[in-house]
Amino acid sequence: MRSNALYSPNIELPRDAWTTRALLYWDRLSSIVPLDHMHRPDQMSEHMRRLLGEGLVEPLSPGPFVRDIPRFDDCFIDLVEHRHLKKHPSAKRDTPPAQIVLIHAEKLGRIPDFLVEVGLARQVHWAWYEVEEAVANQFMSYLAMCLGAIPEVNAAPVTDKMVFASLLRPRARQMAGQVLHKHKAREVVLRSLLPTPAEPVDIDQLLLFKQRHGHLLPPLRAKVEAHCTRVAVLPDPEDRIEANEAFLQDCQQQITEIEAVMRTSFGKIVLGALTPLFGSGLSLHSTDPGNPVAYAGAALSLSGAAYQALASIHGSRAAVANRPLAYVAHARAALLPRPSSSPQ
Repeated sequence: MRSNALYSPNIELPRDAWTTRALLYWDRLSSIVPLDHMHRPDQMSEHMRRLLGEGLVEPLSPGPFVRDIPRFDDCFIDLVEHRHLKKHPSAKRDTPPAQIVLIHAEKLGRIPDFLVEVGLARQVHWAWYEVEEAVANQFMSYLAMCLGAIPEVNAAPVTDKMVFASLLRPRARQMAGQVLHKHKAREVVLRSLLPTPAEPVDIDQLLLFKQRHGHLLPPLRAKVEAHCTRVAVLPDPEDRIEANEAFLQDCQQQITEIEAVMRTSFGKIVLGALTPLFGSGLSLHSTDPGNPVAYAGAALSLSGAAYQALASIHGSRAAVANRPLAYVAHARAALLPRPSSSPQ
């Protein structure tokens, strides 16, 4: 299971709840950022520059990596020739595409030149190309899958656009369906569990939260990914829906328990509760005060018993606080606005 993710198809992440959930869920989130954007960061928005500058998003320049993939160019060119040129044998070099998108193809070998040559792209400025939409979608998905599989990157390709999610899948038809179903299940689960405030979360808040609670993220992700893998192999759509609903209901029950524990300060009880008990005479109530030895022994044994009993509360709280879903409870408490209390 991968702990990092690589976003596509755009250079900049959307400034919305999807990005907040992605930043909360993955240990490291990367974006494909060309070298010229790193040299000239003014080409990116202030929000994206802050994400990069604070280390919440890691820039990934594809050029140095794709050079280490021996057949990177050939495999995609073969795909285009099979899927597009055979379907449109009469395509001419000067025929403008019906729907085009702008992509950056810096240092990506022969692919851009090939697309221009066969009439599926047009170079508009240095490394920028207008590309037929279907081909551009496939190219960005292909690039993300190749980069994510490189050991130095080791990141799961993720996207906020379902059209790309349908392309981020293996060749075998059965496995392709399972990957798509897993992606959908993950989106449903994260949308339900992780906080999605109406306004973008402050970057400083995210940084502070991950510093404090990031150690709880791996077990949560393991729990969610295991569920999504089980759901993905279910052949019936209704079974997948019911499995997601049951999982989310169970998660919510556990989160409610964790939130209840978090609201009680058991540490103060354990550290400060013994003195009031002694002061009230409760611990020595049944002991004969005329027997100093028995009296002292009773005080010692009762204080030990009381401490152990109260300390067990603290231990239970620690166990609850380390459950996988404690990460969700902390995220909701830290990142969602608290409801304002009504005047009495």
